[in-house]
Amino acid sequence: MIACTSIWGQTRQSKLLENMPDGASRLESNLLPPETQDPVQERFEDFVNNYHYAEPTTTTYDSLLLNTERFEPDEVPTYEPQVLASRLYGLPTVIPMDYNQYVQRYIDVYTIRKRDLTGKVLGLSRVYFPIFEEYLDRAGLPIELKYLSVVESALDPHARSRVGATGLWQFMLGTGRMYGLQVNSFVDERKDPYKSTEAATRYLKNAYEEFGDWLLAIASYNCGPGNVRKAIARSGGKRNFWEIMPYLPRETRGYVPAFIAVTYVFNYASLHNIYPVRVDFTMSQDTLHLRHMDITLAEIARLSNTDVDELRYLNPELQREHIPYSSQDYVLRVPPRVATYFATYHRSLRAEYGKRRNATPPTAAVASASSRTSSSSTRASYSPPPGTQVYYYTVQQGDVVGSIADRYGVGASQIANWNNLYRYRIRVGQKLRIYTTPAKAAQAANYRPEPRPASTAPANPAPSGTGTYHTVRSGDTLWDLARRYGVSVDQIRRLNPSLDASDLKVGQNIRIR
Repeated sequence: MIACTSIWGQTRQSKLLENMPDGASRLESNLLPPETQDPVQERFEDFVNNYHYAEPTTTTYDSLLLNTERFEPDEVPTYEPQVLASRLYGLPTVIPMDYNQYVQRYIDVYTIRKRDLTGKVLGLSRVYFPIFEEYLDRAGLPIELKYLSVVESALDPHARSRVGATGLWQFMLGTGRMYGLQVNSFVDERKDPYKSTEAATRYLKNAYEEFGDWLLAIASYNCGPGNVRKAIARSGGKRNFWEIMPYLPRETRGYVPAFIAVTYVFNYASLHNIYPVRVDFTMSQDTLHLRHMDITLAEIARLSNTDVDELRYLNPELQREHIPYSSQDYVLRVPPRVATYFATYHRSLRAEYGKRRNATPPTAAVASASSRTSSSSTRASYSPPPGTQVYYYTVQQGDVVGSIADRYGVGASQIANWNNLYRYRIRVGQKLRIYTTPAKAAQAANYRPEPRPASTAPANPAPSGTGTYHTVRSGDTLWDLARRYGVSVDQIRRLNPSLDASDLKVGQNIRIR
C-alpha cells in the first residue's frame, strides 16, 4: 500500500472539533478508548478468525468496473474532513449522520487499518442486507439500521462475544428469549438470520419509542435502556447522544460513531478503493417442513448430492447439524433442488428416516455402525432377504443414491451398506449391487428419466464460426482476460453486450475477438 499521511495532526483535529455537534467539542479526549482496548474494533478483528465461508468459485467483483476513480491497486485514498462531512450529510437517511473526530476514527478503521476485512463484509452484505431491509421496511424503521449488524457481528451469524452475545444481532440469552428467540441443545435462534432480525427490529422500535432519538436508541441497543436513562440523568436531562456520551459505558462511546462510520463506508467504499469480495452462497432457498424425522444435514446432503456447506450456511441456527426430532414441523431452509428431491422421494425418505429414532435404540445404532465397517469377505456372504434377488445397476450421469433407492424400492442406506459406499458417493459407470424383488427390478428397468430442461444448457455457448472465445475458469476476471489476450476490457464488453462482469460463471464462454 502507498504511504498515507497522518490523520491526526493538530490542525486537522481542530478542524474536526469545529464541525462537531453543539456541546461535543467539550468532551474530553479520554472518551476515545485506546485502540488496543477498543471493543468495537476487537469485534471486527474477530471476524478474521470466524470467516469460514469458502473461497469464491467464480470471481471477485471486477474492480475495473467499480473503480470509477481509476485508483492504483494498492492506493489508499484519504479525504479532507469537509469532504467526508459533506458526503455524510448527503446520504438519504432519517438517522442523523454527524461528522466529528469520533466518527473519523472509525472511518479510518474501516477504510485504512482494516480495509481488507471491509471488502469481505461488503461481500456478505449482498447475502444478508436484503433480509434486513425487508424486516426493517415491514416494521416501518429506517433502512439504514441494517448497518448496525456490521458493527455488532461483521455479518457473521456465528459471532459470539466474550460475554455470550450471539448471532448477527448479538443477543444475550435472556434478551433473546424475551424477544421470542428459542435456544436449546439443538437450535440457537439468535443465529437465525430471519428470526433474529425480526427480534432486533422489535427491540429498536421499542427503544425509539422510549427515547425519541435514533442515536440514543442505537446506544440503548448496545448498553441497554437502563444505562442510557442513567446517562441522561447524570448529564442534567440532556437527550443528545454527543452530550451524554461521557456518562455512557466505554464501548457505547465508540459504538454509535462506528455505526455512522459503517454507514459512510458502505455507501462510499469505491471512493476508498475498497470493493466487495464475493462469497459462494446466497440465501436463495426453498423450505422443508420436517416432523418426526431423525436425519442430519450430512445425510440430506449425501442423498440429494448437495454440498453440506450450503445447508450449514442456510441454517446457522442448528447447534448439532441434526434436525430436531419433534411432533412439530421443523422448517429447514434448503436449495430449491433439495426441496424438489424431497418432494419426489418423500415416501421412501419417510419410511427410512421417519421412525428411525424410535425403532433403533442407541445401542443398536452403535452396532449397526460397527457392522458397516466389516470386511468385504463378510459382505460377500450376505444373505439376501426372502423373496429378493441380487441385481446390478450401472450409475448414470446425474444419479444420486436416493433416487436409485426409490427406483428399486429399497433404502438409500441399504445401497450404501451393500456396496460399502463412503458418504453415499458414487461415480458414473460404477456397478451397484441391489437386493430387491423381481417386480421392483422390472419397474426400475422400465424407468426413463425426465428430459433435462433447456435452462440447464451452458450459458452463452461458443458459436461456430470465426472469433476467439475463452471458457471461464475459477478465479477469472475481465482484467485477467484482457491482459492474457492483449485486448481491452471495453472490447470484451462490446463483444458480449449481455455479459454481467460481476457474475462470471465457470464454464461460460466469452468472446475475446
